[in-house]
Amino acid sequence: MHIERLDFENSPYLGVYGLATDKVVLIREGLGEKKLEVLREVLKVPIIETSVMKSRIVGIFAAGNSNAIVLPWYAWDAELDNINQKLKEYGIDMKVVPFKSTLTAFGNLILANDRAALVSAKFSREEAKELEDILGVEVERGIIADYHAVGSAGVVTNRGGLVHPEATDEELEWLRDLFKVDIYVGTANMGVPFVGSCLLANSHGVVVGHLTTGPEIVKIEEALGFLD
Repeated sequence: MHIERLDFENSPYLGVYGLATDKVVLIREGLGEKKLEVLREVLKVPIIETSVMKSRIVGIFAAGNSNAIVLPWYAWDAELDNINQKLKEYGIDMKVVPFKSTLTAFGNLILANDRAALVSAKFSREEAKELEDILGVEVERGIIADYHAVGSAGVVTNRGGLVHPEATDEELEWLRDLFKVDIYVGTANMGVPFVGSCLLANSHGVVVGHLTTGPEIVKIEEALGFLD
């Protein structure tokens, strides 16, 4: 199965609590084994349970792709050590980089796959260049549907992307050209436009908030490349 509904302690905002890449998933601590098993089964990559700055909202703070994970500079050494140790145990070659910036909500402000990244225009040009070097992909600064929180306003994998329903045709064309995948507009969790906060997705599958409707799931499947 490449798509499943799930909740994290009755919250449908899965993207707030985790980061999914094609190599690993970072997820908040304290989920039950049944839910972790669903994540493993659908996303098909190892899972690392962690906090970031002692917080469970891992998906707000962490961003990345298959090359690197970017965390706030204030992440605790024990958290960085735990993530690096688990990556080593799994034999996964990824950088974990505490990034110095006045901004910290990287999961909200960075949208990335293994081909490119869109970062909020609140990042300076110098910061965008640094992120380009860290993530190993082309980085553009910009907004989606007038929102700086591009990581919340969208989700993109190496198969496809879904963004805020108010994104313009020009933005969609630009995003398709940037990420080199088809990009659609849509919602999750019964009409929530900030789809990045509602689901966890990689090239293998997608886990959506439990309030997501059937029609929304069909659109998500199409957008993320799971409908033949």
